[in-house]
Amino acid sequence: MKCYQCGMCSSGCPSIDEMDILPNQINMFLMLGQFDRVLESKSIWACVACFECAERCPQGVDLSKINEALRQIKIRRNMDLFNIWEVVGKEELPTIVLVASFRKFTA
Repeated sequence: MKCYQCGMCSSGCPSIDEMDILPNQINMFLMLGQFDRVLESKSIWACVACFECAERCPQGVDLSKINEALRQIKIRRNMDLFNIWEVVGKEELPTIVLVASFRKFTA
């Protein structure tokens, strides 16, 4: 990774208040090999994939794509964000909301 910790990605992130690890810290932990620490974070799920971080990054690091890859790794390790059976039937949600959520957050 080419990240030099300028913090531009964090300064423009609209989801920053929902993150426990800042976007630039995600890059730092990955570069330091602290992969599990990033996977345990809720920050990868808080990312809305708006690509603001990629637009602001002077080094061209696309953290939105990195977060999506981290989500997929977590899902493939059966570390899903939530159990779909806890959601179904509890709320009157439009079908498209459930379908989109299942695609994004489950294996």
